[in-house]
Amino acid sequence: MKPMMDMWRNERRARWFFAAHAQGALGAGAGYIALLVLAYERIGSAWGATAVLLADLLPAMLLGPLLGAAIDRTSRLGGAILADVIRASAFGALVFTHGTGAMIALALLAGFGTALFRPSTWALLPGLVAPTRLAPATGLFNAVRDTGQLLGPVLAAGLLVVASPAAVLGINAITFGLSALLLLRLRGHIRRPAAADADEDGTADSLRGVLRDRVVRIMVGTSATVTLCAATMNVGELVLAQRDLKAGATGFALLVSVYGFGLIVGALCAGRDGGDARLCYFAGLAGIAVGMLSTAFAPGLGFALFTFGFTGAANGLFSTSNRILLTRAIPERVHGRAFGLVDSLDSWGFGLAVIAGGALATAFGGRAIFGISGTILLVVWACAAFLLRERTSRAPVPTLIPATQG
Repeated sequence: MKPMMDMWRNERRARWFFAAHAQGALGAGAGYIALLVLAYERIGSAWGATAVLLADLLPAMLLGPLLGAAIDRTSRLGGAILADVIRASAFGALVFTHGTGAMIALALLAGFGTALFRPSTWALLPGLVAPTRLAPATGLFNAVRDTGQLLGPVLAAGLLVVASPAAVLGINAITFGLSALLLLRLRGHIRRPAAADADEDGTADSLRGVLRDRVVRIMVGTSATVTLCAATMNVGELVLAQRDLKAGATGFALLVSVYGFGLIVGALCAGRDGGDARLCYFAGLAGIAVGMLSTAFAPGLGFALFTFGFTGAANGLFSTSNRILLTRAIPERVHGRAFGLVDSLDSWGFGLAVIAGGALATAFGGRAIFGISGTILLVVWACAAFLLRERTSRAPVPTLIPATQG
């Protein structure tokens, strides 16, 4: 925690960024639950609620790289502010909307805002802190996001006791508006990325140029695969708790909470100043595989709680170190394109996982989901270890390109 506290004290401009991110993440976590409940109440079917959630995911799946390229050419900060304004408007309008078509359209608009926000903020982060503090900043960014996902539903549960789902969505809209106002304070305080060298060809600033490096391709591919396999837990954990472990709703809630807490711990550990991001990457990837395989053979709730916490910590370790390595390996001027691509592939992985997880759970049960996903990730870990060992024997992983002041 000391490196993050040092960063907080010394990087004053980053405080507004993390303050905006914290309350926005908490509101988004609460809004997710409220949107599900509201869609089910107003549309009247589970399929309607599913359609709204898929609409929220679709823009990132289809437009991630294009939006990333747009913010690279214009403004990362402007993209983040615009994204918050779009989401505030969409969730505010959802409060007063009742028709199925209108709700899906507004969910698409909110999803567009999210698809714009994620690559904007990831590309913005290196311009807010010194290069030596990038790892703690990345760890804190992921930890804040995961905290919002963990505590947001708890906040929603409390609010829904005294307020309607529409009111909770209204509060979510307010948090996005506040986030935009906080980000406005950063105007004129962002370090500009370095310009391309005169002798570089035009592909250097394209997705083709980003993916030219095999290290980058492996990082992007493993990120999407981990998202695909880890997201199957969203279906598998409920079936595991209810059918296989006989733990009921309380056991399910405990498993979800322990996993979320593990994510936060893993992200903070990976963000340690001076830590070996490459070691954290491999340890995290292997840890997710081992954790999921162990869960498949869990004899009872107590053991499953341990494996869920372990898997969550490993995932936090992997995702944070993966972003650190990508940030160092890719020129800062194309970070928007790169993280837009990562977000797009991760969204495809999440969507496919929900569909595949449901089919596997219906046919084979919850344990099968964890066993299959863990096995896949173990193979991915072995392949990544072989390919990156061969790569790094010839040349080191590129470091972050220094940026000019602007």
